Formats: sequence, structure tokens, C-alpha cells
Amino acid sequence: MKEKKVNITLGDIVPVIAFVVILAFFAVATGGKILNSYNLSLLVDQSIQTILLACGMIFVVAQGSTDLSVGVNMAVAGIIANTVAQATGVAWLLFPTAVIMGILLGSLNGFLVAKCKVPSFMVSIAMLIGMRGVATYLLTIFNSQLIPESLQVLNSWYIKFPAFIVICAITCYVLEFTRVGRYSKAIGENEETARNVGIPVTKMKFLVFAISGLMTGVAAIFNLITVGGTSMQMGSFAEMKVAMAIYFGGVLVTGGHTAKFYKFILGSISITLIILGLSLMGYSATEYSEMLEGILLLLILFITIRANNRKRKNPAAKLETAASENAETT
Repeated sequence: MKEKKVNITLGDIVPVIAFVVILAFFAVATGGKILNSYNLSLLVDQSIQTILLACGMIFVVAQGSTDLSVGVNMAVAGIIANTVAQATGVAWLLFPTAVIMGILLGSLNGFLVAKCKVPSFMVSIAMLIGMRGVATYLLTIFNSQLIPESLQVLNSWYIKFPAFIVICAITCYVLEFTRVGRYSKAIGENEETARNVGIPVTKMKFLVFAISGLMTGVAAIFNLITVGGTSMQMGSFAEMKVAMAIYFGGVLVTGGHTAKFYKFILGSISITLIILGLSLMGYSATEYSEMLEGILLLLILFITIRANNRKRKNPAAKLETAASENAETT
């Protein structure tokens, strides 16, 4: 068996450098406040929802597609799950209901993209608008509700954080070490070549949207437990924050080999770090953070694209090699 060469490119290290620079800047600018235990725990807590949604969306982005409905699908899954738990009096039903609803909504996206050949951008925009109307309608009927009292005890670091780490570990393994991740990246590199070397493109497109939906259900559970109930603001603009986190981490919109686990983790934390750091400095998060995020995003993507263009020589050959490696493992 041939040894695999580990090639670290400029595009791979840019997200790390950006994170270190941003952290160092705010550590100095806030007089070290951002590094105290309270603010660090706040930083992680505020990044969890974005990271969980990105854990599903990264598979879609790896194929060169997008899913801008993750925020509103999270809201719909959460509202229905909480309503079922309250109506039946069985608190634990919240968990499977949220996950099942998330998978169903994600699978609907996947069906339209994979089977009906509708561009993912159009599908997810339509779902974003339509499902936001559904969420609003449901809340006008059932109103905002608190989660069952027995579940409120789950809002503890000792419960949420270990569960979050396990989910991230599973995502990392599936994305980086299984055929689901490898095939998704191959499709992002060149869909036609991927199809020609035997990768089931249609099946994989459907599957990754189902995975994205699954993670919207998981994120809905975390959101309900953290916030304590449903509201009209649930999931608002979450999809843009997730997309920003992924692209801020140096993942290209074309996906492919640029879709790596550590990138969207660093991107998610970096965005939250900017918002929290500016707040500690006394600046408005809305006015300044968005401007800074936009400038840094353009800079990171510019460097990543330049580095990617230098590295790219023969994507078809790379895909054929990946396919033969996959065949050997079966």
C-alpha cells in the first residue's frame, strides 16, 4: 500500500492564521478580558448552534451546493417537537420528533435537488421563505411555549458540552475518513468525472441534504434547551451565520478538497470572537462586526482561491485515484 503524502497548502493554514491573529488582536484590545474563563465559556456557548448546523451543511457545501434553509428548518423542527412534547405530556418525545422533522425537511431539499434537478440555491431559498411562513403560522396557533420542566435541567455544561463534542467527533470522522465525505468532495471537484468513475452522485446528493436536515433537528434540541422554549426569533438569520462560518474558514463555494472539518470550526469561533470582542470594546456588534467580517471574508477567500488555483493541476486524475482507493477499501 502506498503511503499518502500530506500536502499542507497556504489555503489550509490561512484559517488558522486568521483565527490566531483575531484572537491576539482582541486579547490586546480588551486588555485580556476576552481570555477570562467567563468570556471563553460564552464564546464557546455562542458558537455551538452555528457549529452544529455547519456539521450538516458542510457535506452539502463539499459537493459545491448550498443549503440556506438550515435556520428555518431548525425553527420548524423545534416548534413541532416542543408542541408534541407539551401536547402528549411525554417530555422525551421532543428529541426524536425534532430529529425526524429535521431529516424530513432535509430529505425534501435532497429530493428536489437530486431527483428533480432543481439548483440547490433556488430550492433552499424557496424553503427559507416557505418554512419561515410555516414557523410563523405554527407560533400563531400554539404561541411561544417553554420546554417541559423536566428538560430544563439539561441546560448544563456537564451535559451539553460532552454531547456537543461527541457530535463534532462523529462529523469529523464521517467527513474526513468515510466514503460519504470522500465522495462528496469528489463531486465538488468535478461532478461529471465523479459520475464517470462510479460515484453514485444522485444518491450522495440526496444523502447530504438528509444529513444537513438531521443536524437541524439536533441544533433545534440544543437551541430549545439553551433558550428554554420557542419564539418568533428562533433560527432567524442562522443560515447566513452558518454560511459565513464555513466560507470564513476558507472553504470555497465549489467545495471539493477545501471542505475540511477544522475550517468551519475555526470559522464559527472566529465570527463569534469578532462579535464578542467588539462588544467588550464597547462597539456596536451590528455596525462594526458585519463590516469587519465582510472584509476578512473577502481577504480569506481571495488567498484561498489563489492558493487553490496554484495547487490544482489535474482534478480528473485525482478523482480517479480517490475512486480506486475507495474500491480497494470495499
